[in-house]
Amino acid sequence: MSEQNLQGFLGEMQTVIKGKVESLTRYEIDAGSKGGSIWVTKPNSGRNPNVLGSEIIKIKMPFEMFDQLKAKQDAGELQFPEMMEILCDIDMGGQNRAVLSAVSIKKWHPEQPNKPDTHPEQPNKPDTKVGQK
Repeated sequence: MSEQNLQGFLGEMQTVIKGKVESLTRYEIDAGSKGGSIWVTKPNSGRNPNVLGSEIIKIKMPFEMFDQLKAKQDAGELQFPEMMEILCDIDMGGQNRAVLSAVSIKKWHPEQPNKPDTHPEQPNKPDTKVGQK
């Protein structure tokens, strides 16, 4: 598969990351380049014998998403670190490595077995998403 075809193929892929958002960072460079990062930790899956402790995932974040999440934290809706669910595009980065780019983010409520549904009239209603229009 050529690099151009691979880029087109991966440009249409998405994944959902669920984990503890430890930190949000953003940057703005004089030349007009700006963006941010979401730093997520997950329990070690054991698939990589070269990792001890939690796995750390870096996700690219749109610059504006930082302000949206800061406003939610300032309003008391979120408190970082926070368990979050992040919808990500999978893009090609340098050296043909996949790069995760956040599309939306919402508070994640892990499903707990034997816990009754507290809102049976709205069982699948998602939290308000940040980043989607």
